[in-house]
Amino acid sequence: MKKLKKIKKLQILRFAIAIFCVILVIVLQVWSMILSGLLYHQQAAQRWQGSADLKFSQISVFLRQEADFDTNQIASLQEQINTELQTAALDAKSSRLWYDCYSTQGGQMEITGARKKSTQALVTVVGGDFFTMHTPRLADGSYFQKSDLMQDRVVIDTRLAWQLFGSSEVAGMEIRMQNRTCLIAGVVEPETDYATRTVYGDTARIYLSYTLYQELQGNSSGVHIDCYEAVLPNPVRNFAKNLISDAMDSGADPATEQNGQKSPKNILENTRRYTLSGRWEQLCHIRELVTAETVTYPYWENAARIICFDTAMLLFLSILFLIYPVIYLIWLCWKFYRFADRTIWQKRMAYRNRYRPQIPNSES
Repeated sequence: MKKLKKIKKLQILRFAIAIFCVILVIVLQVWSMILSGLLYHQQAAQRWQGSADLKFSQISVFLRQEADFDTNQIASLQEQINTELQTAALDAKSSRLWYDCYSTQGGQMEITGARKKSTQALVTVVGGDFFTMHTPRLADGSYFQKSDLMQDRVVIDTRLAWQLFGSSEVAGMEIRMQNRTCLIAGVVEPETDYATRTVYGDTARIYLSYTLYQELQGNSSGVHIDCYEAVLPNPVRNFAKNLISDAMDSGADPATEQNGQKSPKNILENTRRYTLSGRWEQLCHIRELVTAETVTYPYWENAARIICFDTAMLLFLSILFLIYPVIYLIWLCWKFYRFADRTIWQKRMAYRNRYRPQIPNSES
């Protein structure tokens, strides 16, 4: 009797452990979904698609200096993309089908504000529809646009606003950079998610247009682009990524790959990086997330890579916790098979014994 009670307790314990593991897996997957939705700039394709049936994808290209990609090549790249979309019968004449933006990190620059108070700020040079894809929360004012007649407006973060003016409501006020007076179009707040806080740093930031940055640097030629991003139609898997890759490679030097050199660019599809298949790929290539690369990533991509690493680790933990329930389920199926087989055999024997002729007793 005691042995039967012990067996029942062991069975209950096994069942409870399996249920607990399944609950943990569900919690980890919900946690991954929450982390995947933290970065607003990684959801540009979903926002652009809206309720349309046509699927879109967000593509990011990170380029090294030797890629020799600057603002002079943007127009030809956009023309090639439009041509490819027309060839694929994805040209929309009545509405805008896709958009792009580009940026580079301009290092630090001295900014002078009210009462000649100066401070150092990190410069992010942006072009195209940057503030359509990256929309940090505005504390005051608005973003500058590529269609502005005068490219002398800038966007600063709240840290720089407080350091220069002692307030974040400073839209329309003037600042000076390298003897050039500029107007503050808007003030943005740094993202508050843990990944961005980790990589944003303590230095204030300012966003300039490429035209303004070229004037400040006295550079009439094109300025190198570190990051090119686009939201494109993606009717089939990898269509948008391959389109960008082909358009970029059309003007590339083929000697790079022939000599076995590493590609001067890294192309990523942001839209599926947090899906289950995307997280599995990240887990399989986890070394690439933690090892240093020669490509310089902007802070928003570094934040996205932190989320990628965390969601990949959560997937790894989910797989570990699923091992016991799967083994337990297989064991239950085997037990059920043995029970069913034994029951069927007993019923078969009972049926045979029921109609088997009785052997007469020899004594009678």
